[in-house]
Amino acid sequence: MTLSEEIASWDNRSAAALQSTYERHSDEEGFLATILEHIADVEFQRAATWLLKRHLEAGNSLSPESSRAILGVLSDQEDWESKLHILQCLPYFDIPEAETAGLEQFLDSCLESDNKFVRAWAYSGYNELSLRFPRYREEVDHMLAKAGESEAASVRARIRNILKSR
Repeated sequence: MTLSEEIASWDNRSAAALQSTYERHSDEEGFLATILEHIADVEFQRAATWLLKRHLEAGNSLSPESSRAILGVLSDQEDWESKLHILQCLPYFDIPEAETAGLEQFLDSCLESDNKFVRAWAYSGYNELSLRFPRYREEVDHMLAKAGESEAASVRARIRNILKSR
């Protein structure tokens, strides 16, 4: 079965199945290109973003072009898990100046999520933005301080980790 076929046949539940898919296909030429093809597809984005996250956590990198391609489809992410995977991948992305506005829109929408994990990682995304573009630092510092007082306990824990890592 091809990588695209495995992504299409995933049961939307089993992380073990995705891990097996990753192990079978990660060394193939075109692995990343296939994942990038599926990231904007609502039906397949959960699997594609999970595979992307696994790939990056395994020590692989993205080209600036691949980073821009992903940043260009942020608004297409509908599933909370897809959003979470992308947020967790942000430290691996090359973020050009021209993409900051779109990234801000994505992060803002994630801060409005009902899902605490997505909100927590959106704060991490803003921190990443402030580390790369110092003009965001003051705004993000204020945002983190305010959220550290008003957010759910699990989100506040993530904010404490962000502040410790600075």
